[in-house]
Amino acid sequence: MSDAVTQTVTVPGENGLHLVPCSLIAQSASSFECEVRIRKGAQTVDAKNIFDLMSLNAGHGAELVLEAVGTAARDAVDALVALFDSGFNGHASRKAAQESH
Repeated sequence: MSDAVTQTVTVPGENGLHLVPCSLIAQSASSFECEVRIRKGAQTVDAKNIFDLMSLNAGHGAELVLEAVGTAARDAVDALVALFDSGFNGHASRKAAQESH
């Protein structure tokens, strides 16, 4: 088994990790055959499980550590970083814009 690949990300969007971002994270993580986890403080969850992700209660600006171990671990972390960087494919900013109307 390969070494763990980790990277810290910041949660975008005013609403943090709600249902849609958690769903997108779980879908992306599940497309890789490696173990993928996300850590917030002392809590670590399975990134492939939407309910585990929601239990993080990660609001806007929360720092999370992405960690993957196994085949394609680097690809899994890179894909999740891109998802966070995109504001969950733009959903984080659209959701906030819709609520301000």
